[in-house]
Amino acid sequence: MRIDKLVIYGFGQHEDTTIELKDGINVFFGWNEAGKTTIQQFLLSVLFGFPLRNQGLLRYEPKGGGRHGGQVHITHTEFGKVVIERVKGKSAGDVTLYFEDGTRGEEEALKKVLYRYDRISFESIFSFSIHQLQHFDKMTEEELSRTLLASGTTGVDAITKLEQRAIKEMNSLFKKSGKIPEMNVKIEEIRRLEQTLKEARMKLDQYEPAILRISEIDQQLDSLKIEERLLQKSNEQYAKYRQAKPLLEQQIQLETKLFAINQQSFPSEGIRRYETLKVRVQELHIQIEQLQQAILQVEQQSNGIHNSKGLKEIDDLLSKETEWHHWNLRKQQLSNELEQLKLDIEQQARLLGIQDENHFNLVMAMDVSLQKEEYFQQVMLRLQQAEESIRFEMQSLERLQIESEESVRKLNQLKESAPSEADEQEVGKLQNSIRQLAELKARQQIEKEPTTQKKNTQFIVSALILLTSLIGAISFGDWRIAIGGILLTGIIFGLIKSMNQPKSEKHTKDYSEEIVSLEQQLSKTEQLAEQVRLYNDRLLQLIEQRRDKQQMSTKIEQNLLAANQNHSEAKESLSQFLRLHGFDGLLQPQMFPELFKRIRQIQEIHHLISRKSLEFQSMGDQIHERLRIMKDVTGKSLSVESAYRSLRDVANSLKEDQKEQENAQIKQKEWVSQLTEKQQLFEIQSNEVQLLWNEAQVSDESAFYQADSEFREKQSLHHDLRAIKAQLDSIGEFHLAIDDEQQQHLSSEELSAKSNDFLKIRHELLEEKASLRQQTNSMLSDEGYGQSLQQFEQKKAELAELAHKWSVNKAITEAINQTMYNLKEKRLPFVLDTAQEFFNQLTNGRYDSLEVNEDGIFEAVNPQGIRYRIAELSQATKEQAYISLRFALSESLVNTIPLPIVMDDPFVHFDRFRVKQMVQLMTDLENNHQFLYFTCHEDMTTIWPQAHIIDVAALQNERSVPSI
Repeated sequence: MRIDKLVIYGFGQHEDTTIELKDGINVFFGWNEAGKTTIQQFLLSVLFGFPLRNQGLLRYEPKGGGRHGGQVHITHTEFGKVVIERVKGKSAGDVTLYFEDGTRGEEEALKKVLYRYDRISFESIFSFSIHQLQHFDKMTEEELSRTLLASGTTGVDAITKLEQRAIKEMNSLFKKSGKIPEMNVKIEEIRRLEQTLKEARMKLDQYEPAILRISEIDQQLDSLKIEERLLQKSNEQYAKYRQAKPLLEQQIQLETKLFAINQQSFPSEGIRRYETLKVRVQELHIQIEQLQQAILQVEQQSNGIHNSKGLKEIDDLLSKETEWHHWNLRKQQLSNELEQLKLDIEQQARLLGIQDENHFNLVMAMDVSLQKEEYFQQVMLRLQQAEESIRFEMQSLERLQIESEESVRKLNQLKESAPSEADEQEVGKLQNSIRQLAELKARQQIEKEPTTQKKNTQFIVSALILLTSLIGAISFGDWRIAIGGILLTGIIFGLIKSMNQPKSEKHTKDYSEEIVSLEQQLSKTEQLAEQVRLYNDRLLQLIEQRRDKQQMSTKIEQNLLAANQNHSEAKESLSQFLRLHGFDGLLQPQMFPELFKRIRQIQEIHHLISRKSLEFQSMGDQIHERLRIMKDVTGKSLSVESAYRSLRDVANSLKEDQKEQENAQIKQKEWVSQLTEKQQLFEIQSNEVQLLWNEAQVSDESAFYQADSEFREKQSLHHDLRAIKAQLDSIGEFHLAIDDEQQQHLSSEELSAKSNDFLKIRHELLEEKASLRQQTNSMLSDEGYGQSLQQFEQKKAELAELAHKWSVNKAITEAINQTMYNLKEKRLPFVLDTAQEFFNQLTNGRYDSLEVNEDGIFEAVNPQGIRYRIAELSQATKEQAYISLRFALSESLVNTIPLPIVMDDPFVHFDRFRVKQMVQLMTDLENNHQFLYFTCHEDMTTIWPQAHIIDVAALQNERSVPSI
């Protein structure tokens, strides 16, 4: 494929420019800011489409506001002559292909013409610049090798970008010691949840010990009761044992003690029953408090939750989210359109020279109807016709003046050469001379001819004279000569006829000398007569021309006066119309339709701005009204950007709160039922405790225990008395000793202290049991562990999903590495062989070959077999290797994809010798490739003798756009 011509309608700073290209090397030369890059981008944009606005590339829209785009004329090996035209339209522009058979095509046809190549593929193979070569000194060895590998194979750029994207995604998912990647964050969250679960399990692990401890407390209480019974039995046994001593004294003491005890009665098994009731009452009290707190908390939470009516309103608003986004999108579109329309109307106003708002209002009120335009077109036509008439009449007048002056000059010159009076008199004798000559010739002929011939002489001579007179009349323009000739012919005919009568004798005379003399004189006279005739004719002609020119001058002055009057009237009419609408001066006639067109555009844009402004205001009012409704529903001021996101958050929160409220209400009902039951049971148990106290005739716990102690002591005393009495009855009376009394006293105090210790221990055990009961019940009702466990499993699932993504990207990178290996082993050698020849030529034999080692690193091998890694070479040598691979790849595709090679000053790092080698290589390749070389170095224009040089700066003076 060869590019024949570039036709630029409007692209950046170039407008209406045509560039002819040739086979081989085409050098675009221009200084900085001349527009070389603009031409290069024009070629790429027309072939592959204008860049999208989100791609970050310049679209090079024309600065003068003309038509954006142009044509690329090519000669294709399959389709022949093809014209590719792309102009501003959709995002990438509207493209049309014109084939030499008259057919047309669009994008699909363009893809076939360009061998299905897109811009990225084209730039990766057939286009490179100094910018791609400048980064070689900053690349690592692996990056250099990958860049060279991409230069020697097709499609590797895309694979490399895919690999880089996969590695980037892997790094964004997980790093070994990272904190920001998602997997690292998830792992840290799982670790924290695991710690939370561990703490929860530790709390749960305390449940079983608490249950065991409660069981132990029950066992200890039972043991304590047994020990108390044993103590009591021991006391009784000891009492019996002590009763064996002076019973009478003891009986007296017992009776004294019995008399001192006021406790008359005590409930049966009162302590056991009381302690059982006490434990139950304490447990019920704790449970009641917990239930009351839980119910109060649920009520407080319920008070802070919105009702279902507000949630329904929010759902209604959420159902209108599409309408909301449509409003915002339409508002943004209207804003952009209004901004663009304002820019357009400002541009049109600048083109028209509108100065201020008053002038703008005049223009907006201006009548630019078709009737008005037609009227002023007629006025402009009259003005043009008047100007044309003035110009024509002025030119005619000037030309007539010049011709008049020339006529006068010629007339003066002619008068200077006027014949004298003697010449005129000599001309007047011409007829006599002709007549005399004819007579002499007739006489000479008559006398010399024999008699037999004289019979025809009269006719011959008469005919000659008549012919001569006619010729003279025609020559001199005087018919009197013809009449005289006719008369003379008749006279001579009669004379000769009379002379032809037979005579006896006749005298002959020779008239030759007279005839010769007369002929010579007649010749001079005829020449003089001819000069006089010519003078007279020329004089009459000049006088007639002078008179005609005077008449024409008068007529031209009259026409000029009328044309000036028409011109003034038309000009005054146009000037008055323009001044009425704020325009100073008078426009050119061809600009007046453009004025009406521009004013119509401004009026149309202004009306469009008014309509769109009303629609924009309507959209804004609807949006603000929706925000007000959202504020009334949610109680929050929401922004336009995050309104529905916040509304969804509020709705989700309300739904969760509603669900929690429903669950809490269910629990609350259960808790209220339990609370009622517990309160009733508490009241029953409390009443039973009070009954025990009433039965024991006490009012508090300590008095109850004291009553129990006294009643048991009283029972013991009664028992002792009965025993003493029995013993006394059996043993009779006796007296006690003093030491025995002291020992008995000490044993009684010891038993009392031990009993108090048992009572204290029982009280502590009951409190501990109640606390453990409350703790275990709280553990049973706690749901935090389940929620933490659910979050833990959810985070594990999310981590597994991220790990799957990471594994996919890892598999992609491994597959790309395998693909790169296959490219190096299978496809690269075909290109590498050619690249080695080019590299050897460019380095002038300094390196024999360019190879890829087992690690995928490019190496240059010199004639001695020494290998140099690509990173060890100089900057220019690296660039030579890169260019060699690029040219080798293009050479391998020349028979299948013969696209032109575009180069943007890639030889700035080359010395003179290397540039010479590069030029020689391109000269060798120009028979198979078309090169478009862009440079700002003037010496590059002379280094190729046969190259086609395009001076970019001179293109601005050669604007012409052909039509198809």
